[in-house]
Amino acid sequence: MSNKRKWKEHCSYVYFSKNILLFLVLSLWCCCSSAMAATGQNVVVFGDIHDHWAQSDISRLSALELVKGYPDHTFKPDQLVNRLETVVLIVRSGGLTSEAEQPATKYNKKNDQSSIGRVKAQQTPKVPWGQSYIDLAVKKGFLALDDPDGYDDEGAATRLEVAELLARAMYLVPPATENESAPVEEKASARITSAKTFSDLGKLKPAEQIFITAVANAEVMSGYPDGTFRPQESLSRAEMAVILSRLVDRGWIKIPSGRRLAGWISGIENNKNRREIALTSLFGVQKLQVAENVQCYRAGEKRALEEAVNFRCELILDGHKRVNWVNSLEQKDNALKTENIRGSVKMVMLGKDNLIVVCDMHVNDLILPLAWQAVLTGGKKAAKDFASLKQGDFVDVEVAKGQVVKVTLLEVKTTSGKVDRIEGGRLYLKGDPSGNKPVWFNHYDFARIVNKDGDREGEVKTNSQVTITYLDPLPGEIDDEAAIEIKVTK
Repeated sequence: MSNKRKWKEHCSYVYFSKNILLFLVLSLWCCCSSAMAATGQNVVVFGDIHDHWAQSDISRLSALELVKGYPDHTFKPDQLVNRLETVVLIVRSGGLTSEAEQPATKYNKKNDQSSIGRVKAQQTPKVPWGQSYIDLAVKKGFLALDDPDGYDDEGAATRLEVAELLARAMYLVPPATENESAPVEEKASARITSAKTFSDLGKLKPAEQIFITAVANAEVMSGYPDGTFRPQESLSRAEMAVILSRLVDRGWIKIPSGRRLAGWISGIENNKNRREIALTSLFGVQKLQVAENVQCYRAGEKRALEEAVNFRCELILDGHKRVNWVNSLEQKDNALKTENIRGSVKMVMLGKDNLIVVCDMHVNDLILPLAWQAVLTGGKKAAKDFASLKQGDFVDVEVAKGQVVKVTLLEVKTTSGKVDRIEGGRLYLKGDPSGNKPVWFNHYDFARIVNKDGDREGEVKTNSQVTITYLDPLPGEIDDEAAIEIKVTK
């Protein structure tokens, strides 16, 4: 065999070995890819996380198919994570997999707009696998190395090293650049609005303290109950799982639409030997089938699914749209003292901020936040969501602790005519009282009086042309119509 052929076979073997290592490591973490596909598999029940402090986060990542663990159905939560694994996981979790794995091209610092500023012109360490991820992390300034040749990729990553990597990768502090004339703490000061301090950071450099403060403020990493951060301690797989779980919460790890749901569980039923959850939210009621081995948690502890009823929950669905993970967050309070407001809807906003704007009976616009347990009842829209409310719909709103907990859509009718007289708390319209339309209205003085533009009007006078919106609680009966708005049109 020629030397040239031997060299080709050697190179092929090395390339194959490196990719096998990359595959094996990432398969344990399930890659954390932003393009994660829903396979429909049940959540893996790891045999070694029972009563572990991080079992809820580990189980959550399993339900999201972000971790798989080992072939023996263990996760090995206390095993340490090495530096190379950490870099690869964070790069992949940030959705940079395709960029890291694209064919290598000559780097042109002048034309590269993918990172902030000009990254340090430094060599990258040579590693047995995942070389493209290390290269990208250095190129973008996420990983700053003073001595690339001395980089111990197999050594356990410290909490400080992970904090720095996360702070730079998430742009909580600027990436490492060629121009280091301004200290990191000065460049990052504008991005860090509050300072979470730990009792054991005094011996660290100011820049290192900034990295830790940045990730703590972002609630990506936290300290210990004794008030320490322990920057030089090694990071375990359980701690990395918690970090990844928090990155999911921040949207750093992209989850396919429809996999995570939020709302409160209003009921659980057995339907044809299958359990079914009724999930109520501001977007209506959803009926969801439950996977056989659904995992349920509250405050980090495992619970029975039935204990999640009347709790605000996060639900994760598998590829078959079955609930395979539930986390109970907050119990619905059915004994709240409420204040009642009647008015008409001006606007409903659903999204990051959930709000309803109501024009009350004094023609004041009230901006009211919708509570997570708010429900819409009454009328023909009771089974629909809050987005079905339209401008001008009359509603009764119940408010507790400054938030709307219930909205009742009122069924109203309208009629028009000229005011004949006002006496005894009644308003009479001109017309035949034996006709199909009512000609007198009770409690007119409780009604909202507006002009044709909807602005507040002082009073209603005889011979005024009006349009009356009223309640008719007993259709077909007389003397039960109550006006809620009188619009003076002329």
